[in-house]
Amino acid sequence: MTFRTVALAAITAALTLAGTAAALTAQAQTPPNDQWRTSTTTLATLLQDGYKIVAVVNDTRGSAVPADTIFVQRDQSAFKCIDPQQQPDGKTKPSAAPACYELVPPSSAAAASESK
Repeated sequence: MTFRTVALAAITAALTLAGTAAALTAQAQTPPNDQWRTSTTTLATLLQDGYKIVAVVNDTRGSAVPADTIFVQRDQSAFKCIDPQQQPDGKTKPSAAPACYELVPPSSAAAASESK
C-alpha cells in the first residue's frame, strides 16, 4: 500500500464519519415533529422503568440555549429528552424545562398501514 492509497482511505473515512455526524446532529436539532409525541414522562422515570441511555448529543451551537438531547430505549420503545443547559456564566438559568418525546410511527406511515 502506498502513502497515497493510505491517505485517500483516511480522507474517505473521515468524510464519511463527518457526514454521519452532521446528519445525526441535524436530526437532534430538529424540533419535535409528527414522529415525536410530547410525553409527560421524565428522564428519571424512564431510567427507573428500565430504559437505557443509547446516545447523547450536545448542541452548543446553532441555538439560543445549549441543550443535551438524550436518547433512551427499552425493547421497541424509544424516547428523546431535551435538557437545556445552564449558560456558561452560571447566572442565566435555562429558559425551558427538560422535555421528553416518545418515538411514534410517522402520521403518513400510520395512515398507510390503516388503509391496508
